[in-house]
Amino acid sequence: MKSPRRPVGAPLGLTIDYSLLGTISIDELLHAIYEDVQISKQTYNIRYIKGFMLWLPVTNEYGEPIKVRHPAGPVIHRLHTSHYRPSCKDYDL
Repeated sequence: MKSPRRPVGAPLGLTIDYSLLGTISIDELLHAIYEDVQISKQTYNIRYIKGFMLWLPVTNEYGEPIKVRHPAGPVIHRLHTSHYRPSCKDYDL
């Protein structure tokens, strides 16, 4: 029996689509992401991820795009996480 194969060009990993939620608050997004991560762990046995990036299409309450500004004034497009964890699991040993 032939085993199923991943189609050529299909991405590895999992995409969670939040586009149907429309314009939501950042707090509601945080709650949705937390729930989906818990479901991914419990239902799909996902334990580790690598090189994850989160892109936020930032808008005002009416869904109109807005620029993100650093407190000092310049517009920013990338924010490096403030969370620190060594990238190698060996550090836990």
